[in-house]
Amino acid sequence: MIKDFGGPGFNNLEQGAIVYELARRDASVATFVLVHNAIGTAVVDALGDEEQRKRILTETINMDKFICFGLTEPNNGSDASGLKTSATKVEGGYLINGQKRWIGNATFADYITVWARNPAENNNIQAFLVKKGSKGLKTSKIENKYSLRMVQNADIEMKDVFVPTENKLTKAKSFATGTNVILESSRLGVAWMICGVMNGAYEAALKFTLKRKQFGKPIAQF
Repeated sequence: MIKDFGGPGFNNLEQGAIVYELARRDASVATFVLVHNAIGTAVVDALGDEEQRKRILTETINMDKFICFGLTEPNNGSDASGLKTSATKVEGGYLINGQKRWIGNATFADYITVWARNPAENNNIQAFLVKKGSKGLKTSKIENKYSLRMVQNADIEMKDVFVPTENKLTKAKSFATGTNVILESSRLGVAWMICGVMNGAYEAALKFTLKRKQFGKPIAQF
């Protein structure tokens, strides 16, 4: 976890333990924290230059502002490297066009890290920070979710959304050096969360069965 700009600097074990404990009680809270940190601030920390890290992390490390991860598209989920969203170079920045789907926290995030193909650089997939309220940006909450309802997943439409050059993450030069770096590191947190959910479910079931009686007898006992 990030050490600079007020971050606690937890190691992988400490961060995993926090996610585990959160997930034992509420998977929604754990997911919210993972979205903002493991695939939110961590993206800027790992792939931004020093100016970008200072500018963005100063605002987001303590959740004064929120950041989310815009990768999945309507027709590209697991096949993330096949995404269609594009970033066309123009004077002073880029125009983003495309769609994203199931993007957690996108309805209110102050920054959306949008992964898009850059035709000017061999069509490589790179990262662009889209600000909330940008012209041409539309986010729509996906309704009627069965679980993890604290995390507001959204459909995103982008039509000529302008992103200044300063908001193109410097170190995300390709899928391998950008997107994949984040996906590999964030999966560890997901594993911790799953273990926390399983333990929480077991503890809840055990507590219930030790109190439950049928035919005048407990249905379980030590």
